[in-house]
Amino acid sequence: MNLGIIGYGNIGELISQNIINHDFYNLNKLYIANRTLSKINHLKDTDPRISVTDDNTEVARNCEKIIISVKTPNLINVLEQIKPHLNKDTQIIHTCAGIDLKFEDNGLSCVIPTISSTYDKNNPKKGVSIIMHDENVSAENKDFVEDLFSKFSHIKVVDNTLDLEIATIAASCMPAFIALSLDLFANKLEERCNLSKEETFKILAETLNSTTYILNEDIYSPDELINKVATKNGITQKGLDVLDEDLPAIYKRLICNLL
Repeated sequence: MNLGIIGYGNIGELISQNIINHDFYNLNKLYIANRTLSKINHLKDTDPRISVTDDNTEVARNCEKIIISVKTPNLINVLEQIKPHLNKDTQIIHTCAGIDLKFEDNGLSCVIPTISSTYDKNNPKKGVSIIMHDENVSAENKDFVEDLFSKFSHIKVVDNTLDLEIATIAASCMPAFIALSLDLFANKLEERCNLSKEETFKILAETLNSTTYILNEDIYSPDELINKVATKNGITQKGLDVLDEDLPAIYKRLICNLL
C-alpha cells in the first residue's frame, strides 16, 4: 500500500516524521507533495521508500491512501485538483478543522493532530489526535486512520462537528495557550527576582510536566491536588482566589471567540 501526504507545513511535517520514524507502518511507499520542492527534497535521501514531488496529481495517481494537510481555505481546491486522478477506492483524510463537506462515495475522515505529538524517540506516543469520519467512510478505512494515528498519539473519535471543534481547542490549540501562559508568568516572575526568565521558565515547564503526570495518572484528582498544595491563608490560596475570580470570564471569552 502507498500512502501520500499533500502539504508539508507544521502538521504535514509532524505526520511525515512520525510515519518515517515509526518505520513506515509496513507501507510500500510514502509520497510527499509540497509546492516548495526544496523544503522536502532532503527526505528522498533518507529512505528509498520516500518519493517527493511538487505535483499533487502524482500523489493521487499512485496512492491508495492520501492525507491532505494544507490550510483550510485550500482544501477544496486540492480536492478538485486531484479528483480526476483518483480511483473509486482511494481513501481521503484531511487535517483541516472548521470545514464541513462531502466528497465522493468513500467519504472523508478529518484528523486534527497536535504539535504535542512531534516525534521524540524517548516518548514516541503523546498528545491527542481528534478524529471524525463522515457516514460514508467504511469500517476498514476508519480502522486504518485510527490505527495509523494511534501509533504516535492517543486518539479521540467524535461524531459531530461541534465536538470536533471543542476537542480541537482542548488538544490542538491548548499547547499554544499553555506556552503563552508560561511565558507571561515567567516574565512577571523575572521582574520581581534575580532569576532570569530562562530559569523561571524552566522551573514552570518542569513543574507543568510533573503536574500533568500526576493528573494524567490519576494519582490525584484536580481538587485533591489543589488541597494538597494550598493551605488556608497561604500564598497558594491567595493565588487561587485571584485565578478563581478572573479565569472563568477569561475562558468564557476565549471559547466564545473560538467557536
